[in-house]
Amino acid sequence: MKLTIAQIAKLANVSKATVSRALNGSGYVSEETRKKILEIVKKYDYVPDSKAVSLSKKKTNTIGIILPSVSGPFYGEVLKGAEEVLIHEGYFTLLVVLDSNNNIKKARERYLKVIREKRVDGAIIFDPMLDQKTAIRIVEYGVPVIFLVKVFKEADSVTIDNFSASVAMMEHLIKDHGYKNIAFVRGPETSIDSEERYKGYMFSVQKYGLETYVFNSDLTYEGGRKVFEKIKPFLKNLDAIFCANDEMALGIVKELKNEGIHPGEDIAVVGFDDAVWTPHIEPPLTTVHQPMYEYGKVAASRLLDRIRYPDTFQKPLTIKLNWEIVIRKSCGC
Repeated sequence: MKLTIAQIAKLANVSKATVSRALNGSGYVSEETRKKILEIVKKYDYVPDSKAVSLSKKKTNTIGIILPSVSGPFYGEVLKGAEEVLIHEGYFTLLVVLDSNNNIKKARERYLKVIREKRVDGAIIFDPMLDQKTAIRIVEYGVPVIFLVKVFKEADSVTIDNFSASVAMMEHLIKDHGYKNIAFVRGPETSIDSEERYKGYMFSVQKYGLETYVFNSDLTYEGGRKVFEKIKPFLKNLDAIFCANDEMALGIVKELKNEGIHPGEDIAVVGFDDAVWTPHIEPPLTTVHQPMYEYGKVAASRLLDRIRYPDTFQKPLTIKLNWEIVIRKSCGC
């Protein structure tokens, strides 16, 4: 039979409060009494009820991690980085995947409920479609949170400067290669990182007085293949195609090859993210490197700081990680 605190108190002839203080190391307990209690604990192999401990300390030792998906390389690396920190610090993770049941609204309500009911000590939220009003509501629940990619002034966030990274890629295509007709394939307007990359593209074409070729897709491999049909009529005019992520770039590379067109030779194709497979396709993909693993690691570390030292870490902070242009053959280099 599992021993309870009440039974330990009876065996030691002390109050339950005294047993609790002895086990938690809080408050005064005489050395003789403490020794007696610990001997009983050892004799009966007493293990504290983790749920009861969590309730008494108002802690769950659990961190919520909200991701748009677990398919594709980006999200897995984010999760790996976060879990490395959290596991080392003795935290469990509660994962909510927004596209797991093809009902993002329902999944969002589920993680909002988890945070509102304080079933986690904090949350790392990567929800690209999250609006300002809902973000404020989350912050008002009073549970520490940190947002990935999207920046809300009311809370901590981890991101990169997507605009400047996009401009840098355009500079490479325009200055280093002399390309003048560059298409941009953007994602949904609700994807803030894609929109910042689109703004970088527009800034560059306006700066150099170039023609604008913009196409819309959905940031997936299949989306890249489908949008190719819209790009196809313009191919004879284009020098390069800049995609808002690597998945779409891969789909376009596939379709170009199906048409007998050689990416990197007949037309440049570049992406964004630097997914793990980008050096291994043919031709290897020129892209912007995002520190995916660091996103998770930095977010988890910052969140734990805010949980443990709430008085020290009060002001919301936007952490911008470094990016890098990775030059490979697909741009013509």
